[in-house]
Parts: sequence; structure tokens; C-alpha cells
Amino acid sequence: MGVRRGAFSVALLLGGVNAGCVNLRPPPAPLSAEAAGGAPNQVWTTRAGRRFTGRTALTGDTFYGAGVDRKVYAVDLESGAVRWSARLSGMIVGGVLLSGDTIYAATSRPQGRVTALDRGTGKKIWEKGTGTVGAPLALWRGMLIAPTQLGDVVGLDPSTGTIKWRRRLGVARVSAVPADSASVLVATVDSLFVIGTADGEVVRRARSPGTILSPWISLDSSLVAGTTDSLVISIRPRDLSVSWQVKVDAPVLDSPAAIGDTLYAATRRGTLYRIIADSAPQATPVVALDWAITAPVTVMDGQILLGGADGAIRALAPNGAEQWRVQVWRPVELGPVALSDGLLAVGGDGDLHRYRR
Repeated sequence: MGVRRGAFSVALLLGGVNAGCVNLRPPPAPLSAEAAGGAPNQVWTTRAGRRFTGRTALTGDTFYGAGVDRKVYAVDLESGAVRWSARLSGMIVGGVLLSGDTIYAATSRPQGRVTALDRGTGKKIWEKGTGTVGAPLALWRGMLIAPTQLGDVVGLDPSTGTIKWRRRLGVARVSAVPADSASVLVATVDSLFVIGTADGEVVRRARSPGTILSPWISLDSSLVAGTTDSLVISIRPRDLSVSWQVKVDAPVLDSPAAIGDTLYAATRRGTLYRIIADSAPQATPVVALDWAITAPVTVMDGQILLGGADGAIRALAPNGAEQWRVQVWRPVELGPVALSDGLLAVGGDGDLHRYRR
């Protein structure tokens, strides 16, 4: 029996060591000067917890984000130091939402809650049970809006967390967005709804032209998003009519971006498209890449920044020619954050990289 216990202990020890080795993620290898091209200079790099998820926020000299370790982080942009972190009661969904002096975050399992934190200290202001939240929070006309995984949309008072209304619409995967001065657009897996922010009442409803997992962006008086049906669509929120739609070669799961009236959208196959939003838009391939694009398209200084599964962030000219690249932990799931003198890159392992032009 002693031998067996010893063997069992050794097996446990080896299993623990192996598990640690599996979770060990070495830093990315540095790029050659030729591969980096004219990349901006790195000022600092740091880690804040584990992988960041969902929306991040920036104000003044502080970056805010939420990790898979159930923590919200505030990071100093000058030094990379973590100013504070706050642990929530469950898995954080949809990143963070910043409004004034308050940071809002929502959780799914095991307890679906919306939490308000003080921006300066991370101290909890209030916390409210809503059911498991399934999409990023939105704030419009004094109402905090939380879609749940069970298909409810919940309206909360942003000052107190009091639930003002609850409406069963269906499962939404993206944040609600303003439709007009008094209502928001909610996209469920099969329908589009315009609901009043004051009471959650449905104002308009239409069938969705596709399942929308790509967060909306505004373009003129319309809202644009990608679908799992390999479409890029433009919706008029006033009546939920389709302004236009174009077909691409694969699902569009992350946000497109715009330079003037020109849209750039990336598919999961790795194709970057240009779409001129006129009366008869067409999707024109700009470049077909040999790596998966895993982050929203970001436009910065007239360049198109694409994050990939390989941990590289590449800057392309509008014609598709690569200008430079930087390497972070893979995969890159969040777009770089534009700064006045450079950018902040968010890697796939809780790593942050500050670059200066």
C-alpha cells in the first residue's frame, strides 16, 4: 500500500507539473526589423490578470478593462502600473462601460449581476442581480440596459441599480445602441426591436436580415453590422428597414470600421473588404490574408489595423499593402486603443503594450 500511495503522490505531482506547463504561455518572439517595418516604438509592456474580454474604456491617463479572472482593472497609461483591481462575483461579460465617474460591468455564471464601481478607486457603489447577462451593457437617456442569456432585456437606474423594467425579447449577443432620442435598437438572433428607454415598451419590430454578432457602428443616419450569414448590412433605425446589404465570402463576427463614407469589413476567412456606402454599394476585396482575423477592424491615422489569431497586429494602407506590424500574446481579440501619441495594444493573455509614434 505504501508503494501505491507513493506512486499515486508522484502521479499527482507530475499531473500538477504538467498542468502548469500546459498553462505556461511564453512571451511572443520579437519581430525582425524587416517584419516590423515602420512600427511605432514600444514604451512599456505589462500584464493585468488574464485575458481581457469585451469592451474596454479609456479616460485621461487610465485604461479600464475586465478579465476572465473576474476582475476589473484600472491601468496607468504612463507607467503600465495597475492602479486598482476589483473582483466581481462571476464571469464578466461584455467588458466594461464607463460613464462619468462610474465603471459598470456585468457577470454571467454563477451569479448574473450588474455592478457599479467608482472609477478612481474601484470600490463598489452598488450591485444588482439581473439574471445571467449575455451581452455588453448600454447606457442611453439615463437608463442602463442589460440583455440576459434567457432573452430578457433589463433596464436599471444607473445611480442606484434599481430595476425599472424587464422585457422578454429573445437572446441578444450585441449591445443595444441608440435608435433615436428616446429609444434603443436591440438585435436578437432573429429579430430587430426598437424599445423605449423609459419603460422598455416595444416601439417597432422587424425580422433581422441575419444573425448579428458584430457590434453596430454608426454611419450617417444608419447602423452597420456584420452577420453570421456572410453579409454586411445597413439598417435605418427609424423604421428598421434595410438600407443596403452586401455579400462577402464568410461570416463577419467583428465590427467593421469607416474612413469617411468607406467601410472596411473583415471576414473569418481572412479577407478584408472595402464597401463604399452609396446608393448601390458593392463589397470589393482589398486583400485576402493567409491568417485568421480575430479582432474588430480598427482605423487609425488613415491606416487599417487588423489583429490576428497569430498574435500580430498589422497596419495596412487602404489598398491592402502592409505598413508595419507588432507582436503580442495570441490571439488578438480586441482592437488597439488609439492614443494621442500612439496606441495601446491588447494581447490575448492579459498583456498590454504601449506604443508611441
